[in-house]
Amino acid sequence: MIINLFALVGTCLTLAMGFRALLESNFVLAMVLTSAALIFFAAHLAIRFSSSYHLPSRLVLYSLSLLMLYLIYSGGVDNTGPLWTYILPPVALFLGGLSLGLFNIVLFSVLCLFLLYFNGGHFILADYTDSYKLRFILSFFTVTFLSCCYEYSRKASYEHIQSLSDKFEQLAKTDPLTGLANRREMMEQINKEYARLSRNNSTLSLLLLDVDRFKTINDGFGHDVGDIVLQELANIFTQNIRVHDIVARWGGEEFLIMLPDTNTQQAIEVAEKLLNKVATHHFEIKHFRKQVTVSIGVAELHPLTTVTNAVAKADKYLYQAKQNGRNQVCYDAQ
Repeated sequence: MIINLFALVGTCLTLAMGFRALLESNFVLAMVLTSAALIFFAAHLAIRFSSSYHLPSRLVLYSLSLLMLYLIYSGGVDNTGPLWTYILPPVALFLGGLSLGLFNIVLFSVLCLFLLYFNGGHFILADYTDSYKLRFILSFFTVTFLSCCYEYSRKASYEHIQSLSDKFEQLAKTDPLTGLANRREMMEQINKEYARLSRNNSTLSLLLLDVDRFKTINDGFGHDVGDIVLQELANIFTQNIRVHDIVARWGGEEFLIMLPDTNTQQAIEVAEKLLNKVATHHFEIKHFRKQVTVSIGVAELHPLTTVTNAVAKADKYLYQAKQNGRNQVCYDAQ
């Protein structure tokens, strides 16, 4: 939008100045300004019909640079042409960024110095005094320096804001204790996977896990010990599933694991593996030297069911595992 605005403003200004130069019988200046207006308008059309800004931004920047060089060369109207060059630094830095924009400004400055000072300015039509040349160059460099400071500050501020945004987004999706996905993030991932399996007619299984007698751990050894137990369990789960599987802290001492492209039988095998890994893990946390077990409910999600029903089904089998004595896996065929 900003580049498009630059192009439209450039078109209007250069076209108006070209018309004025034509009225004053300055045909060469009128032709140059009109050509620049056409290039600016071409950049506007390119943005409008291609939705790409890379080529239009280059057209605006390079045509503006060439126009400024011509105004220095010719002097414009009453040798006021160089005054327009002060718009180049902020435009170049905005369109090209700090590195590319500064490179273009340096290149433009070298060409300016060549025109103004080589062989005493023999190659230019305008007649500038040495005092005018020096003040013009110094003021142009001052504007460039201030524009670079602003662009650097703007870029640093943008990166800082983007970093904070990414951090807050991550916090919104992550359980702060275990570092796993939280309930909201897991539901989003399940819904995405459900949409995919509905298109491909594939399978998806859910494991709902609950730590057995977790309240006795909190009550007997303290909540800090209970928190460490949950963290170690989270590590066990993440280390024993596939890369594309997702484990989340579902709430309290409950965890939910999503297993894409996995049917019920395959999910049961994963659940039994996790059950054994937890049962054989030795917790050594302060004065807590015990083993912990989990109960697991398994449910398969396919296109004929809904996400809500599948989660409710896993919860039902989890409750059944608890009722049957804990430390076991329950599923539809059981």
